[in-house]
Amino acid sequence: MRRALKVTAAAVLAAGFASPLVAQGIVGRLGRAARGAAVGSFSIGLDKEREIGRNVAATVAGRWPVSGNEALNGYVNMVGTVVAQQSPRNTEVPFRFAVLDTDEVNAFATPGGYIFVTRGALEMMESEAELAGVLAHEVAHVDRKHVLESMRKGNMLNSARSEADLNGVLMDALAGQLTSLIFTGLAKPDELESDSLGMLYAAAAGYRADGLLSFVRKLQSGESNEGRRRFLFDLKATHPAPAERIVALERQSAAASLNGGAGQLLADRFRRYVGGGQPAAPAQPAARPAARPRSRPRP
Repeated sequence: MRRALKVTAAAVLAAGFASPLVAQGIVGRLGRAARGAAVGSFSIGLDKEREIGRNVAATVAGRWPVSGNEALNGYVNMVGTVVAQQSPRNTEVPFRFAVLDTDEVNAFATPGGYIFVTRGALEMMESEAELAGVLAHEVAHVDRKHVLESMRKGNMLNSARSEADLNGVLMDALAGQLTSLIFTGLAKPDELESDSLGMLYAAAAGYRADGLLSFVRKLQSGESNEGRRRFLFDLKATHPAPAERIVALERQSAAASLNGGAGQLLADRFRRYVGGGQPAAPAQPAARPAARPRSRPRP
């Protein structure tokens, strides 16, 4: 099954489902360099970023187990791979995606491209476009190095003189601190920026541009649902209020001249994987990507 899903993802990309050049034009004007992240008096290189990410990812998976549903994890990886092709860091970061087996509603990204979405979040979604928007939001966190920037601003490495010191006990302590940071939430501007970029990435990949917006609207309606409210607790603690995110996403969509109804929804395929049905047949190419946005994200 895993092999079949890898072939499916390759077929999707080869057939033109993703359009990386579109996204390169979108994000190329954003201004922040992709390579290296300054932390105090030294920089974190790509290899160390990946090492930090692996340690944080292991700690996240220690709180909630990774789902044993191989078909579901493969499907989420397929969708994540498609949207990650829109990332300007795609050639330097080996993005990986997995489902956490919990009813809590959330998604997380660690440095180095380790991205998780919870089973509870998947159960709130109704289409692949929504899943693509959520995963693209997390890809944007990695692109913009939000966790590493928060590490720098929080002075978490005062005792380190260079990245070579980030090993052993110090690495373990750092992984714990960064995991706590992810669970308690990044800065509001970082979350809103990732919403804006996530919308653009998903649209550039050929998905409906309003996928993420549709999911956030479900979060807003879930706040009044007694049965779902307790599972939204962590997400409400780690992200801005849905109403605020909706306003920002609608503003970004208008500024970028996106047609929210254009692109692929792929609700049937999503239900076949997430709804407990049989795995989907090999993916077919989507319609041409949405029109290229003409402005940079405005969180």
